[in-house]
Amino acid sequence: MTRPIRAARLVIGVILTSAAAAAASAADDPVLAGYQKYYRGDREGARKDLERLVAANPAALPARFALLQVLEEDIGSDPAGQADFERRLDAFVEDATARNDRSATDDEALFYLTSAHMLRAAYRFSHGKGMWGAARDGARSKRLGDAYIARHPEHGDAYFALGTYNYYVEIVPTFARVVRTFLFLPSGNRAEGLRQLERAYSQGSLFAFQAGMMLMQIYGSFENRPSDGVAIGERFAREYPDNPDVRLQLAELYVGPAVEDYAGAASLYERVLAAEAKRDTPRPLPVVRAQLGLASALQQQWKIEDAIKVVSAAIDAKPEKPVWAMPILLLRRANYRALLDDPGAEQDTRTVLNDPRWKDRHKAADGQLKWMTGRRASGEAAVYAALIRGNRLAAEHRWNEAAQAYESVRRDHPEDPQARYRLASMQFARGDDAGAALAASGLAADRRAPGWIRASSLLIVARAHDLAGRRAEAKRTYQKIVDDYERENAAWPARVGLLTPYRRH
Repeated sequence: MTRPIRAARLVIGVILTSAAAAAASAADDPVLAGYQKYYRGDREGARKDLERLVAANPAALPARFALLQVLEEDIGSDPAGQADFERRLDAFVEDATARNDRSATDDEALFYLTSAHMLRAAYRFSHGKGMWGAARDGARSKRLGDAYIARHPEHGDAYFALGTYNYYVEIVPTFARVVRTFLFLPSGNRAEGLRQLERAYSQGSLFAFQAGMMLMQIYGSFENRPSDGVAIGERFAREYPDNPDVRLQLAELYVGPAVEDYAGAASLYERVLAAEAKRDTPRPLPVVRAQLGLASALQQQWKIEDAIKVVSAAIDAKPEKPVWAMPILLLRRANYRALLDDPGAEQDTRTVLNDPRWKDRHKAADGQLKWMTGRRASGEAAVYAALIRGNRLAAEHRWNEAAQAYESVRRDHPEDPQARYRLASMQFARGDDAGAALAASGLAADRRAPGWIRASSLLIVARAHDLAGRRAEAKRTYQKIVDDYERENAAWPARVGLLTPYRRH
């Protein structure tokens, strides 16, 4: 799942309960108690409590909606789970619509209808269930939310839904241009949306946690306020020590383009794994997310052998849940082995291709095989592997040793653009922005260079423009990366750069 989609799921799908319930305590309101158990990390306990409440009163909206949110977290790519969830969600929308149509003063129905449309929009968007349907649900939720706020401007929690829409509808087109261009969503307001989310965080009761989780990402990824995002994450880690999602979300902030603290992220992933290992029954989803995150953080530090060990241990455990875990782990290990120019890297990829249970991963596996074959045939794979030692030295800021390692590879491969790119990247990391941009410009124009090098070189140029205060030039360069190299890794930080000027960490 990509970062923008994951962000949309997190913020769109967690509108919780009514204005009346917001004033109640958990002791007085069993639905609120179920939510609080969920936020503390006891997802299974929350699900069972909410199922009992729904069984006792099947027509009541609050418990049904709370249960939907818990279930949505667990369905993943399981077709049976998705079908059941869609049936429950569609029935909920129908029932809330009927109540809202019968009475123009049914505030509970209005609140939950707003919430249900937002949840269904997020679900459809993130699971590929139809962009038109997702857009219709999002637009409907926006209109209903405006009506609810007009009735209850004093309700801090109610600003979470509207703030979510207003903020994200303005930035989503940067990540998925089709959303606003073709689906005509009602316009949002990024600045107003941010203020509304901050109000939900500071003045809300039920929604303060969700708003804080969203602000953690917004501050860290889009608003050049990573320290504020880290502060929220650290506060929640203290308040919700048994909720792995907090540390997983904080770790994602650490590895993002605004922070890039890979060692700090690795430490957080390790803490999640250690905490799960102490449980009688470790929870599969946070375990796999932490394993994949830890491997990625190690790879970003060029500790690729260590990353392979993490993934191999996960594969050896033969996880059955979540259902996507094993094929993703196999493809990840194949990728890391290919980076080391391991001739056996294809084995894991073919294992995925040959298993009919994983047919939804076959396209990705086939693409990975073609990528491996092309890199080997061109000689890129061998040079890439030879540069890894220098990359690791550069990641440790051992600049002189890294330069020597790079120059050694360059002597053996004087025409290969990879060593030139690594030298330019190190030059930028050391603070020579102008010199690095000059070298990167030449690489970006070199048609012999692989696409990922041209895209990454343009990213250096764009960031150098930002650091020099040339915002217009920076945005043009970021846009060129997005337009010409949409599938390269540089496209994500380029999209972030379009929203927010780059600042050196």
